Order: sequence, then structure tokens, then C-alpha cells
Amino acid sequence: MKIIDLHILPRETMSWEEFIKNTPKNSIALDGIVRGGPAYDEKTIHINFDHHNNVVREATMSTCKQVYFAIKGGLFKSLMEKEGPRANVYINDIDQDVALSVWELENYKLIEGTQKIVQIEQLIELTDELDITGGSFPKNVDEKLMKQQNWVFGAYNKLRKSGKLAEASEEVMRENIQETLNRIMAFVISRGGEEELDTRNKILYNSKYGYKIIDEVGGNEARQFLFSKGLDAFISLIGKKDDGKKVWSIGRRSRYIPFPVKDLYQIYNEAEGLSEEEGWNGSDINGGSSRIHGSKLTYEDLAKLTDEYLSKKFGIYHWEF
Repeated sequence: MKIIDLHILPRETMSWEEFIKNTPKNSIALDGIVRGGPAYDEKTIHINFDHHNNVVREATMSTCKQVYFAIKGGLFKSLMEKEGPRANVYINDIDQDVALSVWELENYKLIEGTQKIVQIEQLIELTDELDITGGSFPKNVDEKLMKQQNWVFGAYNKLRKSGKLAEASEEVMRENIQETLNRIMAFVISRGGEEELDTRNKILYNSKYGYKIIDEVGGNEARQFLFSKGLDAFISLIGKKDDGKKVWSIGRRSRYIPFPVKDLYQIYNEAEGLSEEEGWNGSDINGGSSRIHGSKLTYEDLAKLTDEYLSKKFGIYHWEF
């Protein structure tokens, strides 16, 4: 019997109430497809592993670490049916945190109880540090584990850099995440590779208010490199959709950096004519433009809107890198 049924709904989101109503018993949502933060309904066995909405980001474990702790805590005993455990797993993206969570669920027997696989624990720990902070956790990009993680998630990184992730179909996402799952297993059994980080980037705008607008030529790796060099806040161009609209990411190193990300979502959504539900959103540390619509805003638009708001909020005060 198949234990995990993986449902991929590209870029879709739903409320916790919608999730309970529209999905069967023993359903698990991962990493943002269900809005509202971690949740568990003991009667229907609906679970949301998430660290994006209504949470203190740095005090909330990444999705893959939440799943790890849940498996260690006996998660699959709650998912038991007549013929054994079974779960419907729902995702809307295939990034590092999601893929690692799916691998853990599919291979839960390797994790349960007192079992300890050093490689998977190292991969979870590194992914946790980077995902919680949007890549800002101080790391040496030349470390062996960083290169190994970069190899493990190479298929996802390639799709993201190409700009095609923003419009990828369920079929494309399923094929891509399967490649990642295969590489995770290869890494676990010490047959994985290493890949140098692609640190290429272009600074489009350097604000006196301490943030930079970046063209992430090298993807996540470029942002991690810039953080290692002192970047504290950013707006990053991730890709372009076929209709010409852009995909932007925005964030800061931590909530202690005076760059009010959640306020800026509202400013940008007003300019785009979008609601928070369909437009720019995320946590108080990082988020981005609409996964559904993309963004019509250019980097010049974002620089003007952001500087105007920060000028009103902070006056002549500004912070430096």
C-alpha cells in the first residue's frame, strides 16, 4: 500500500478551514499552501507544518524540522488506518524545505525512534538555518556541506534560476521534486556530489536606507553569498514570467534590522491593486510578490516606493551595512 499520496497544487493557497473542509482525513499541508501557521486538528487528523504566517520566524522551526520532530514524536501512529499508516500530503512549491519534508515523510521508518542518520540530520540543520532566515544565516559558502546541499537541490536551483518555476505545471514540479528526492537519498547513503555555489549577482539599486535591490543571477546561492559579505536587507529579482511580469523576493537578516517588510507588502499591493491574499505577502522576515500574478513593478518602482515609505517612517535617520 502506498503510504504517501503527494498532491501538488502549483502556487495555490487555502485557509485552514478550507483545508479541513476540502481534503480527506489524514491530510498534511507543507510550507505555506495552508495559510495561518502550524496547526493540528486531532479529530480529523489534519496537520499544517508551516513557518510563514502568524509566527515569530526565528522562534519557529522550518517545515522540514517540524516534520522531523513530528516523526520522532510518533506522527505515523496518528495516521494509522486499517491496512497501515496513510497520508495525503499537499504542497504548492518544491523548494529545499518542501522537498526535504516530503523525503522525511516518505522515509519515516529511517527516522523514527532512536535512529540517527548523521547525513540527514546535517542536511535538516543546514536547511533549517537557511530557510528560517531566507538565506541570511551566516555561512561560509565554501564549506563542504554547503556544496553538498547545493548539489542535492541542484534540479530545483536550475528550475528557479531559469525563471520557469513561476509558471511550472504540476507535471514539471513533480518531475523536479522526484529528482531532488533521488539526490537526497544518494546523499544519505554517501553517494552524493558537490557543486560550487553560483554567486553571480547584479546590484540594481543601493539605497541609503540600507537595503539593496538585486538581480539574483545565481539564485539562492547569490543571496547567501551577499549575506556572508554583510547584506542585511534586500529586494531580489528571482525571475520573469512569460507575460513579462516579474517575480520578486524581499527580506531582511532578522526582525532586528529596521526594514519593515510587512509594511512594505501593503505599499506594494496598493501599487499593484492586489489584496494581501493574492498579492505580496509572507512573514515579517521575508516574503515576495504574488505567486499567482507575479508583479508589474520594476526595480525603479520598488526603489521609489520603498525609499518614500522609509523616509516617512525614519525621517533623516538611516542605517548602513
